[in-house]
Formats: sequence, structure tokens, C-alpha cells
Amino acid sequence: MKNKEEWRSRAKTHFNKLQDIVTDQMKGNPAPPLQKPYSSESRLFDLPAVNDSIIKNRDIFSCLGKRRSRRKYTDESLSIEELAFLLWFTNGVQKVFKRSEDFSVTLRTVPSAGARHPLETYILANRIAGIDSGLYRYLPLDHKLVMEHSISSPEQVITEATMGQSFVGKALLVIAWSALPYRTEWRYNGEAAKLILLDAGHVCQNLYLAAEALGLGTCGIAAYDQEKIDKALHLDSEEEFVVYLAPVGKL
Repeated sequence: MKNKEEWRSRAKTHFNKLQDIVTDQMKGNPAPPLQKPYSSESRLFDLPAVNDSIIKNRDIFSCLGKRRSRRKYTDESLSIEELAFLLWFTNGVQKVFKRSEDFSVTLRTVPSAGARHPLETYILANRIAGIDSGLYRYLPLDHKLVMEHSISSPEQVITEATMGQSFVGKALLVIAWSALPYRTEWRYNGEAAKLILLDAGHVCQNLYLAAEALGLGTCGIAAYDQEKIDKALHLDSEEEFVVYLAPVGKL
């Protein structure tokens, strides 16, 4: 393993070295936006407020105990209420705090290093009631969806991007989390890489628990073709790229 030391170093903390680095935040450079902008011509879809009446399992002990990676789903469609629940509990904004004239942070349903929240949430919709199939993005500040692109043959595209994992392409939807690394680099410089991946873990675990509460199934996917999935989501692979995927289905 030629690069074993380098690979293992990525999983270690290097915060002590930050004492000698002047970050962009320390330089007074403006913070990146809390939410990726969208065109004024984009189609927006209002999501219903999170409604606890759709919860099937309210026992957190049971949800934790039953949490599994599930790969077999039925053909039943997901409701818009269930989608709103999953999205809000994985990246929903509870409150915005204005720290200065050009710097705000958010309190969300998931933790994030320095409250930087570097992840964007994309939804590759196959069968969601009331929503056409295609690629959407969750707008956590607004609790809305913005349609990004239509996708021809989404099942084939996703199956190929996940290196033949056909159950992913057949799911009701696939949630893809992309990283905008500069959101975290702005404050933590080179330490951002590890922090972003930790944040992705927080988000996906919330998805697992939210899915268990609704009687749904999901499975975290780290094995995918980076170039193909970034291309499917129209990401540049430099300033924004996928870091985690998870299909969702009915059981």
C-alpha cells in the first residue's frame, strides 16, 4: 500500500496546525452563502410543514434498535409529506443567527463543524406522488424544492453511477449529498476535508432514523463512480461534488 500513510492521515485530526494558518475567515473575507443560489426562472415546489401524524414508530429506542441498511423496496410511491419529513430531519433549518452584517449561521436538525453545513441535498425522484421524475434540490432555508434538471432513463443513469447496484436505481428516490468544500475551508482550511465527511455521516444517520420512524427503508452508499454521479447531477467535481448517496423506498 504505497500511500497508506497519506490515506490514514486524512482520518486524523490536524487542528494543532491551524494555529499557524490564517484562514479566510480570519482575513475578513466574506463567508460563502448558507444555501446554493438558484435561478429566478427555476421551478419551485412548496413542501408541506413537517407533520408528526405520519410517524409510524415514535419510540426512539425502537428506531435505534431496528435501524438497518435495507435494499429491497416495494413499488408504492412516496408521499410529498414523507419526502418533506425526510428532508427536514436530515438538513432542516430551525433558526438563523446573524453574527454580523455579512455573516450568518444556522441551527439545523443535524450538527456541523463550526455550523458551516457544507452539504447540499439533491433528490433524484423516481416515484414521488405529485412530483415529476427528475433532479431536484432541497432549499433548507425555504423548505422548498427547486427543480434542477430532467433526467432521461434515471434508473439506468443511477445504476451505472453506483457501479451496477440496481436496487439504488430502482428506489423511489435517491438522496445525494454534495459538498461545497469552501463553506468549511473558509473557517478551517485544510482540516475541512475530514469535517465535511463527518458532517455527511451525521446527515445520513438522521435519514436512517427518520426512515425507521416512517416505516421506510434506506441504505447509505459510498461505492459510486465519482465522475458519473457528478455528471448526472451537473456538478463541476471541483467546487462541488457528491460525497454520499442513499436510496429510499417503501418496505
